[in-house]
Amino acid sequence: MIGRMRARVGLYSPNVKADDLGGTVTNWVFRRALWAAIKPKALSERRENGRLAVTQSYLVVIRYTPNFPERARLMWNDRILRVVAASDPDTRGERLHLICEEESQ
Repeated sequence: MIGRMRARVGLYSPNVKADDLGGTVTNWVFRRALWAAIKPKALSERRENGRLAVTQSYLVVIRYTPNFPERARLMWNDRILRVVAASDPDTRGERLHLICEEESQ
């Protein structure tokens, strides 16, 4: 599995701060660079406001990280992948499987 981790991705976690109007502002903070294996998983289409919206999902495999952020983003080349779910598939603490969706920019 380690030999398949050839993609370099950046791990980002949110930094949420209150703004002056009573809302919040979210800034994404770079945490570290990771090696990953990225495989397209599914492509789904749906209608949003009379337009076709396409969502690409990916299975991303990285080395195990004990305190993986609850909300996270991965930057892969010029793509932003939102982490939907993270799991340790065999509970051995060797790797994490991340289900990600590509965010449109």
